[in-house]
Amino acid sequence: MRILSIFCGLSFAVMAGYFLAFATLSMLATAPMPATDSLPLDRSFGPICWVALGLALLSGGLACLSRCEGWAALAIGCGIFVLCHLAMLAGLGGTGVPALLCLIAAGFALVPLVHTPSSYWRVAG
Repeated sequence: MRILSIFCGLSFAVMAGYFLAFATLSMLATAPMPATDSLPLDRSFGPICWVALGLALLSGGLACLSRCEGWAALAIGCGIFVLCHLAMLAGLGGTGVPALLCLIAAGFALVPLVHTPSSYWRVAG
């Protein structure tokens, strides 16, 4: 379960950086973008976004099924990331709101790694 938490936290943080970079580049553009071309899904929603969404759905489902230590935080982080994708697809908040939601999701996904019992490290390595 810890490896899923690591993968989710890293992919959510990468997606937050992706959304922030897109928001910064669109704000720095000198020519205003037309309303119909402001956020086309083919350029801003690349394949990595869909892979991260699949990872979030898989990890959230496995966390709810396994109920290991830290499952609630991982499931909440995955749920927030799915909400981020829904907000992005609906066009709510531009790219700033989804970037913030991705950062929050990454924080929740990485919380189980903070409270690792010492017995885990003795068994794992």
